[in-house]
Amino acid sequence: MEEYCLSRKNLYMLPTRHGFIFSIVLLAMLLVAVNYNNSLAYLMSFTLFSTVLASMLYTQRNLDGLCISYGDCRPVFAGKTLTYTLILSNRTKRDRFDIGIEIKGEQSRRRDFSAYESLNIECSTTVKERGWYPLPPVQVNTRFPLGLLFSWCKPAELERKSLVYPAPAEWQDFPARYTGNSAKPGQSRSNNDDFSGLRQFRNGDSPQHIDWKTYARGKGLHSKEFHGGDMPQMIFSWDDAHGDKEQRISLLTRWIIEAGAQGIRFGLDMPGYKLEPSNDERQVTKCLNFLALY
Repeated sequence: MEEYCLSRKNLYMLPTRHGFIFSIVLLAMLLVAVNYNNSLAYLMSFTLFSTVLASMLYTQRNLDGLCISYGDCRPVFAGKTLTYTLILSNRTKRDRFDIGIEIKGEQSRRRDFSAYESLNIECSTTVKERGWYPLPPVQVNTRFPLGLLFSWCKPAELERKSLVYPAPAEWQDFPARYTGNSAKPGQSRSNNDDFSGLRQFRNGDSPQHIDWKTYARGKGLHSKEFHGGDMPQMIFSWDDAHGDKEQRISLLTRWIIEAGAQGIRFGLDMPGYKLEPSNDERQVTKCLNFLALY
């Protein structure tokens, strides 16, 4: 897992607005001390100046040694919300305070965390186009301990990306050579089909096919599989769809999703690529992966 660790080489620091005001007040105190040769004013000025110098050290140390990485990130369809996990790891014996996390210009709430603790932060973003989507860079910052100084790091541009599937088109009948032999979206199997066994539940399975007795025994959700009936074998071709490139890909995506949900044996025949028919649970993923990058 690729990480981006913070150090003095990639940390920066500037005064905050309060820091600028404090500097002006401190300069005014020093001028008063010089003008009136006031020992107490000298003492206060140099004490406050020393406090600022010490806070510079603590501000930078609050970020130094933190590591940023990404966790789980699953593919989504274009136009949907992509959810991913940002991991912020503290591998030192120092506690961290007032840590801010900025992603694409949006500041999340500030956090504290203990020594040797890792924070898993759930993030989300809307993706609009199919293909590889690079996760946005992350910037970490702090104003600890006095709020007079602001320290931040270069945006962490980790080479992490997520695959975005094409947005499925509105439902249209399967290709003409299959129309009349296939179920409409969401349609269940015929009562004449033969029960062949159980498999793990998948999103899109009909509630009518869930084996509730197995679930009641604490063995998880399983769906009943049936064979027989009038479900055909289908091969979806580039020429079966119509419209421009993106419209064709969207329609093929819709057909693949529906065929997978209905348990139909299907394949994909594209220019330069051919996938033999199957109703294996990985068939949908293989086809969507290809269409996302086509």
